[in-house]
Amino acid sequence: MRLTSYTNYSLRVLMYCALHRDRLVTIPEIATAFDISRAHLLKSARHLGQLGYLHTVRGRNGGIELALAPERISIGEAIRALETPVTLSSASTPSATSAASRAPASSPAC
Repeated sequence: MRLTSYTNYSLRVLMYCALHRDRLVTIPEIATAFDISRAHLLKSARHLGQLGYLHTVRGRNGGIELALAPERISIGEAIRALETPVTLSSASTPSATSAASRAPASSPAC
């Protein structure tokens, strides 16, 4: 299974927070540790907070920390929550009236 970069970054945020349970960590700190864009990490951290994985503290001395004990976080559940399901547009889904079913019943031989 291939993960999106978004999920990869989100898992890194969770791992970094798990390693530093004794304090709040900051997005710039994580960005430096993994050489990842701050903007990408901000988006990931916000979503992880909405999902209940992170507790965020705003302000000058703010940061992020795990909202759950690390042993209570299932990586599989986190991945399923982070990966958006792929939906097919109506143009790409097969239907009963596909091109083959619209062809004439008998076509002239060449």
